[in-house]
Amino acid sequence: MGRAIARDPMIFLFDEPLSNLDAKLRVEMRAEIKKLHQRLGTTIVYVTHDQIEAMTMADRIAIMKDGIVQQFGSPDNAYSDPNNLFVASFIGSPSMNFIPVVIEEKENQPVVSLTNDSGETFHIPVKKAAQIEAGREAIMGIRPENITDTNEVLRGRQQIATVACKVKVTEPTGPDTLVHVQLNDIEVICRSSPAYAGTPEQQMELALDTSKILFFDPQTEQRIDR
Repeated sequence: MGRAIARDPMIFLFDEPLSNLDAKLRVEMRAEIKKLHQRLGTTIVYVTHDQIEAMTMADRIAIMKDGIVQQFGSPDNAYSDPNNLFVASFIGSPSMNFIPVVIEEKENQPVVSLTNDSGETFHIPVKKAAQIEAGREAIMGIRPENITDTNEVLRGRQQIATVACKVKVTEPTGPDTLVHVQLNDIEVICRSSPAYAGTPEQQMELALDTSKILFFDPQTEQRIDR
């Protein structure tokens, strides 16, 4: 890197430069490379398999699969508005939850049904599914931070639905706790405040921010809610 900088090139090409570093040094070097880019103002093409590196360092991300660009845009766009299942699953840690559903219509509004491991079914209204025909199978995607405990954090949001689930496993991470539950026979990861996270086998009420739900076609894996 030092030799390349000394030549004052118009563009830098980095091919996984941090892959052999330990975790602590990798975090430090990410910040140093970003500072270097801000100081020099030179274009950097950076190749990585680490989505955290891509999200934290890039102004624009090109996400590739089998040599084909799946999506190109800002990190926020790739995270919040993915084109397909691959992009949605690649960006984010933990990954987006994917739940098989059928688009239904009840009282003239689109809903999806979520069944917990006790057999209790909840009908979740989802405005975003209005343009998808009733009866169509889909894969519902929702990120862990958009399924959380029903505390004051979510009370200000407009599109909230609640479900009750039995806690399977909890993973304390410090500032929050990952809670594993089961919906439609799929293990789903939720992000909860440690103070409100349940314990294994305990029943827990969860709030879903339905405005953040996405829908994908099971065959093509492309978004169908746009």
